Amino acid sequence: MFQDTKLLPPDPILGLSKLYQDDARSEKIDLGVGVYRDLSGATPVMKAVARAEANVMAAQKTKAYTPVDGAPGFGPAILNLVFGEDSPVLSSGRAAAVQTPGGCGALRLAGELLNSQGAESLTLGEPTWPNHIPLLSAAGLKLNSIPYYDRDANAVDFDAFKAGAAKLGPKDVLLVHGCCHNPTGADLSTAQIDEIAAMANAQGFLPLIDTAYHGFAKDLDADVYMIRKFSAALPEVLVTYSCSKNFGLYRERTGALIIIGETADSALAVKSQATSLARRNYSMPPAHGGAIVAEILSNPELTAMWKDELAEMAERVRGNRRLLAKTAQDFGLHNRLSFIAEQAGMFSLMPLNEDQIRIMREDHGVYVVGGGRINLCGVNESNVEHLIRAYKAATEA
Repeated sequence: MFQDTKLLPPDPILGLSKLYQDDARSEKIDLGVGVYRDLSGATPVMKAVARAEANVMAAQKTKAYTPVDGAPGFGPAILNLVFGEDSPVLSSGRAAAVQTPGGCGALRLAGELLNSQGAESLTLGEPTWPNHIPLLSAAGLKLNSIPYYDRDANAVDFDAFKAGAAKLGPKDVLLVHGCCHNPTGADLSTAQIDEIAAMANAQGFLPLIDTAYHGFAKDLDADVYMIRKFSAALPEVLVTYSCSKNFGLYRERTGALIIIGETADSALAVKSQATSLARRNYSMPPAHGGAIVAEILSNPELTAMWKDELAEMAERVRGNRRLLAKTAQDFGLHNRLSFIAEQAGMFSLMPLNEDQIRIMREDHGVYVVGGGRINLCGVNESNVEHLIRAYKAATEA
């Protein structure tokens, strides 16, 4: 069976982490793997999560299976968080949630659902998170790409993105990042979101909103503007949601597929299709992370604690953006990296070609993912000057 099986190359990001770990230099910087890290470089367990986990474990009496749509209380808690408790979308029953194994599980389930319902294509802005492509193509979808980001201007190329979306019609799907675009950090403005909503309404295409960094751009309400706008303006929307970053539940694999239907009955029907597909795939999601999220969001004290911690984490990332941009100015780069301070989330694309990325890694111990994507969590006051020196040396060589 496996005698001719070929060894695949390592994942580029995980392989970069291994190179960083093996680097003996004391002055080295890891800007690769996409996890939140504090000043010490650790990815901490949030205090609210630790408290909630203790409560869950103290109350737990069984390890029996939980329902296929998730841990009890998880779905309603996520829906209230995303839409707000007074949302007409919720009161009308138009929204339903299925807990999934992380945001990746939500994307794969969304892809299989769309394929089963006759979606003709799924269109992504270029560039996008690299794992979007294998996750969604493996679900059987035909993928197309349209321009999203102008690397020369270091900004969204909205005219090109809109021109690509103008070609979509019924049975087409457009994937959009809800906030904190990965890998560019460049989000659509509210006015641009409104334009895409109007186009979807007129042309009939279905938006799939990937939401992996809720709370890291502006705040919990502002960051779901796209979801709320699309859901109010359109009869159908799909949302994939990850709890990895904003709850720090990376290894617990906690996410959700959120379905917005034209009516409560249609939302329920689509949910039934999604849970049937989930049953054939992973049967039911890991319960632990979902129980933690439900406990946090049902306990006012823990909710307040979590919101404070999340706001602190988000402000640290924003502070790192400002620090990087200011240090670049101080080192004579003028406004070459000023765009980074204006973007959102953990990631940005530094203006680097592949040879310059290699020079930064080999000559200066600065580890950057191919394409120039950097995780701003790896920047701090103790290493930012070394980072800028490395960038200058690589780009001015």
